[in-house]
Amino acid sequence: MGSLMDVTSYLWGRLPLILLFACGYLVYQLMAATRITDGFVSWALRRSGGKASRVLLYIIAASAALSSFIPNTITVLTLIPMLKRLDRDFADRGVSGMTTVLMCSAIYGAAIGGMGSMIGSPANAVLFAALDLFEVAGRDHVTFFNWFVWSVPLVVVFVLAAWFVAAWLGLPKAARNVVVDVPGAASAAGADARQRYGARLFWLYMGYFVFEAVARENLPGFAGVSPALSLGFAVVFLFLLFIRRAPSGGGRSGPLLTVGGLLYSVPRRGLAFILALAALVGIVHWTGLDQRTVALAGELLRGDMSPRLLFLLTIVAVIFLTECLSNTAVVAAFFTIAYYAAQGHGMDPLPLMIAVGVSSTCAFMTPIATTSNALAFGEMKGASLRAMFGLGFVLNCLGAAILTGWLSWVLPRLY
Repeated sequence: MGSLMDVTSYLWGRLPLILLFACGYLVYQLMAATRITDGFVSWALRRSGGKASRVLLYIIAASAALSSFIPNTITVLTLIPMLKRLDRDFADRGVSGMTTVLMCSAIYGAAIGGMGSMIGSPANAVLFAALDLFEVAGRDHVTFFNWFVWSVPLVVVFVLAAWFVAAWLGLPKAARNVVVDVPGAASAAGADARQRYGARLFWLYMGYFVFEAVARENLPGFAGVSPALSLGFAVVFLFLLFIRRAPSGGGRSGPLLTVGGLLYSVPRRGLAFILALAALVGIVHWTGLDQRTVALAGELLRGDMSPRLLFLLTIVAVIFLTECLSNTAVVAAFFTIAYYAAQGHGMDPLPLMIAVGVSSTCAFMTPIATTSNALAFGEMKGASLRAMFGLGFVLNCLGAAILTGWLSWVLPRLY
């Protein structure tokens, strides 16, 4: 009975965090249902003016912004029709070789966005479970709001690094002075009433959880009432999504979401690559190769080394292992490795464990690294695996340096 009470007490205390992720999933559904994502991407690409290097920048930035709040795979799925049209437009102007760099730009942005918010990546949910499991000191200070304090500058630097790789190393020379018609530019109509209603619900979600995070840090006693208050917010949010009649728009009426409409279809060609990826992950896990590889990588973190070097080696190991192994398997094992490695070197485990979670989103190199990579590679027919591998390797190395320099400096100062 005592253990049941302990579990119940733990879940009640963590209810705001649980509801943050649950409502975050519904936010993604409302953005997809109202096609806010499509409108945002069209708006961003229109601002590029159709010049090749600027198009790549806006693809990366738009993808990163979206994937901070919706799944990477859905972000890529939203971009694919526009990427295909841009690819055809460049080809019509005599520019070949754009398929790969357009695909990579979408992949880079989607991966970068995963570190942009607490709900940007499933690895973050695993992170908080690991922090609670090991009872890491300071974990209660990691909030929805102060995550943005260090993640937003990190995302901006990563977007610029990805743009450098895509535009200066991956962009064909023939495309540098070419200007194409941007998808959606001819119909720059404003948002309809239904989309505006969906946008207001998005900002309601953002506003509440920012308020909850700030109040928890600054108002004595607020942590005790936060679970009940967050539960009340979730009930109101569900009512506004599933029961209250939303304004009509886009040929649709009634509530924004329905229970039956929560499933999202995936194109068949991309689905085939995702299923192949799942089969490969299953085979690797069945043979135990993932566990042996992660254990071997963990051995490299033993011995005397500086905190900065431990950060770098941990981040490099996670980044490159997630290129060929299950993201979940890697982070689940490396949270444990990072905890004991930090303690063994007299370091606070919290910053290193956060670095593991963030690093796991940096899979830029292979089509089997994530489902979004597999989907993009499968849908963008003619993409070069060799070019994807080379450009991704460069960005992985740049990313490891950026993460080590920034996270090892800023996280100990915040937490």
